[in-house]
Amino acid sequence: MGLMNSSRFDRPAANLIDLPNLVQNITSQRRDGVMTVRMGKEDRFLRFVAGNLVALSGVPASTFAKALVWAEVMTPEQLSACLATLGKNFRPEHLAQTVLSRNLAQKDGLLDALDCYVEEAFSEVIGWTTVKVNFTTEGPSDPWAELQVSLGMSINTGSLLLESLRRQDELKQIAQFVPDPWDVLVLDATREVPGDLPTDAVRILQGWREGMIAVSLFERSLLAPFRATTALAHLRRIGLVRPASSTELVVHADAAHAHGRHREAYGLYRRALALGVDSARIHLHLGELAERFGENEAAAESYLTAGVQLTDTSSAVIALRNALRLGSNREAPLTHLLAIYIQLDAKEEAVSVLMDLAALFEERGDLDQAAKAVRQAQELGVDPVGSSMILARLAAAEGDPEQAALQLELAAHAAQYAGRNEDAVNAWRQLLGIVPQRCEYARECAELLAGLGREGEAIDILRANLKHQDAAATAAHEDALVAVYEMLARLDPADTSAHDWLAKAYERRRDREGATQQLRHIAAAQERSGNFGALASTLERIVELGGNHSDVLTQLAKVRTKLGQDTAAGEAWVAAADAAIILGALKDARALVAAGIDAAPAYLPLRVRQAQVASREGDQTAAMAAFRAGADLALGSGQLDTARSLLIQLRRLRPDDLVVRIQLAEVTEQLKDPEAERFLRDVMRCAVRGNNQGMALQYARRRVALVGQPGFEARAELVELLRRSGDHAGEMAKGSELLEQLLEHAEFEKAIELLQRMVASNPRNADLVLQLADLYAAVDDPRQAGRYFRHAVCLLQVENRLPEAQKALDQLTDLIQGDETIPLARAALEKAHVVDWEAIRASLSQDQRRRLADEIGSGRAGSASQVVPVVKE
Repeated sequence: MGLMNSSRFDRPAANLIDLPNLVQNITSQRRDGVMTVRMGKEDRFLRFVAGNLVALSGVPASTFAKALVWAEVMTPEQLSACLATLGKNFRPEHLAQTVLSRNLAQKDGLLDALDCYVEEAFSEVIGWTTVKVNFTTEGPSDPWAELQVSLGMSINTGSLLLESLRRQDELKQIAQFVPDPWDVLVLDATREVPGDLPTDAVRILQGWREGMIAVSLFERSLLAPFRATTALAHLRRIGLVRPASSTELVVHADAAHAHGRHREAYGLYRRALALGVDSARIHLHLGELAERFGENEAAAESYLTAGVQLTDTSSAVIALRNALRLGSNREAPLTHLLAIYIQLDAKEEAVSVLMDLAALFEERGDLDQAAKAVRQAQELGVDPVGSSMILARLAAAEGDPEQAALQLELAAHAAQYAGRNEDAVNAWRQLLGIVPQRCEYARECAELLAGLGREGEAIDILRANLKHQDAAATAAHEDALVAVYEMLARLDPADTSAHDWLAKAYERRRDREGATQQLRHIAAAQERSGNFGALASTLERIVELGGNHSDVLTQLAKVRTKLGQDTAAGEAWVAAADAAIILGALKDARALVAAGIDAAPAYLPLRVRQAQVASREGDQTAAMAAFRAGADLALGSGQLDTARSLLIQLRRLRPDDLVVRIQLAEVTEQLKDPEAERFLRDVMRCAVRGNNQGMALQYARRRVALVGQPGFEARAELVELLRRSGDHAGEMAKGSELLEQLLEHAEFEKAIELLQRMVASNPRNADLVLQLADLYAAVDDPRQAGRYFRHAVCLLQVENRLPEAQKALDQLTDLIQGDETIPLARAALEKAHVVDWEAIRASLSQDQRRRLADEIGSGRAGSASQVVPVVKE
């Protein structure tokens, strides 16, 4: 077996061993080792060698000291003198060595004392009822045991066991005569001392004194405890000694207490109670004395009993308070105190006791009783905050979260009403622990924390609450959530998620202003953090909500510029300028456009806006420069539609700018614009106005090529330009070609007009004149036809084209009947005379006047006037 292990005492087998049988087995088996016997807090160590007991330790040192006297090795006086040098806490081995060194006893004397010591100690151990035993081959180091072995102590264990058992039996027989240790023994002086009195009894009587207490007799006796006990029992049996009555016992106890013999008084009072003397005074004394000796539980029990028995409420309260202070059982004194305070109508004290009872019941797990105590305290006016908090805790412990939440809410509101914000915060926090999804609780708690200057904690509360919200709760309790998010956004302006949620919520509510404001907060936070990508998205959301404010759009434009998104930046600059234009702030719009052009010079709409703004302001120079720059940019980037629009605007501002019109015509041609012909005509006419015949002819030809066939108007204007420019050959070629087509399409009026212009520019062209005459004749206009036939005859005669002239005269004759000038012209033509229609008409007029005069002279004027022919032109 190994060394002794204290844990072995906890094994069940160690508790079931019969100690006498174990000792007998060790003896019979002649075992070596150390047996440890434990009862309560007492330990005894018995060392065996070959079955004999060679050492016994663990006994108080005073037992060995007394054994020196019991064995008559030393006198009490010698022992006292020796102990005085060793001190109060002496060791038995030191005492033995001192006795030997001072020659107060020899080795044999010490062995006699050890025999007496062992007998008493061993008998005591054998008498223990419930013990724990452990046996090891080797024990711990023990100087006292080693000294006993060195002195040669060796006792036959079997004999020692038999003696111990005999003593146990004898003590059982005389048990009724053995006094209680705290009995006061009274000697009956009326009785005669027998002559055959045992020696031990005689020795007891020799040292007798009045009012002796049994325990002091055993402590001071010169006899060993067993001998003193049997002798005293004999004296009681024969009637020489009797225990004092309970009344006498109380008298002795009071005297001891009065003289400061507190331990003695304590024992005597307790013995008096055991004998049936029960009074509040004795219990108070016992409580006081027990507290003095550190026996708090016993003191509390005595104070409690005294408090119950006392009729004076003040004294009873003091006693019960002492019991409450010292004892572990708090319920009984608290219950009695409560009854007293209720009787006295002391509400404050009663409330305090009830709350103590509630805490006690809660600690013990009796939650119903604890809740009843708190509610009773509430009826008496306890602090509503603290009491509701306790009830909430009790309800939670009982598994009733709804009741716990109700009590915590009551506590929180009560604390707020009383201005106890810290307590209110604590209540709200606990309440959120039960129902973390309740928004109104989180908001109340956060408001209090913010009021206390603890914004960080308030923000944590709000965010924790929001984490417990699901989609269904969000839809059902959006109003409550809005309040939470609004507070979070107010406490933490940099929390973009809160602003974003609020913006969406306001948007769902059609609250454009609120949504815009939240998005502005988000934008500010993103700008501070340098998150320009997110900032751009936020600003766009503001714009989508209708926040077409110039400042927002300007900020968006600048952000897009920083992100290198020139096109998007240009769009934002344009939108900002438009917003300013709508408000009539043209100067701001002009500045915005200028800034936009600096940032995105290649963005065409900015040039357009620049021109438009300048035009609205009446600054035509700037407007023209802007339109010009925009048109150039559009042409360079291939945006022909835009270029066309800008050039049209520029043309309006510069009505005589041929270059603008040329560019416009070029653009429309490239675009295959249906109105391209119109712009080519505009270029031509502008060139004509500027006397730039060459450019006019160029674009007139392009116009003709563009419009294709028949294109009468364009071709007619080309012929006219050729005429004006003096290109008669070209004019004749194009004119003739056009004339044929006009005639083919029966466009007689246009053909006549063309021929008139051609004849006007070529008045000596007989063919043109003849053709014009034929055309007039065809359209049944004899007057104009005759006019041009006459002219044709003259021209044909000049060109010596006489047959054709004759033919023209024939056509003229067919066209105008009875014209006398025609025959005269024919005669002149045949005679090779110049046909001069004016001369012919003049000659005919003179002949007619002459004939008329002749006729008048002959008297035939009347009839002659009736037949005078009319000369037709």
